[in-house]
Amino acid sequence: MSTLRELLSTYGQDELLEQFIRISPRTYDEFIDTLYADLDYIVGLIEADAKDFESAGEDELNREIVRLLQARFHQASHDHDEGGHVDVRVVSRSGKFSWLAEAKLDKGAAYLQKGVHQLADRYARGTPGHHCGGFLIYVQKSRCAERFKNWRDGFSQQTADFKNLSIDDCPQRTEYSFYSNFILPRIGEGPPPYRIRHMAVSAFREANTHP
Repeated sequence: MSTLRELLSTYGQDELLEQFIRISPRTYDEFIDTLYADLDYIVGLIEADAKDFESAGEDELNREIVRLLQARFHQASHDHDEGGHVDVRVVSRSGKFSWLAEAKLDKGAAYLQKGVHQLADRYARGTPGHHCGGFLIYVQKSRCAERFKNWRDGFSQQTADFKNLSIDDCPQRTEYSFYSNFILPRIGEGPPPYRIRHMAVSAFREANTHP
């Protein structure tokens, strides 16, 4: 007998299959892949309305991310207590999988660095099914790609702060996302490493000076 997933796949019901995965992911990879596809879509919505967010604070932007994740049926929350008040938390309905993210306005490398440490040192569990996180950078200035590249280049040198640090490209948003992998202090040696997806969100719109 075919499963519901197999039937949805066979008959080309891709949107229904995606929704089924959101509600009941079988694996952590399914949970994360679907979440990241939805996050990319949500980031695109915010960037399309950048004029509405170029003066927004971190909490306002975080709440918008969470609201839009909830609209796509994710169990998302803002300011949830995970050893501190984490900016964005997404959990599977079963509680088996989770993903935490810290978010910062782009106020320079030192300020951003504190955000990654908050996530890695205070919030992240790091155990299987909870070993991926996110770091959102809200760029309310021009030259987002240049600023994000500077962040990537600088962060990749932080091997003293993040043990066994490695950096991977993100093929979905090559110039505006990347992955970092390192040993989480609370877990120590042993798989899996903690994996953070760093994501730039461009919330800047050039003023129209033409009549």
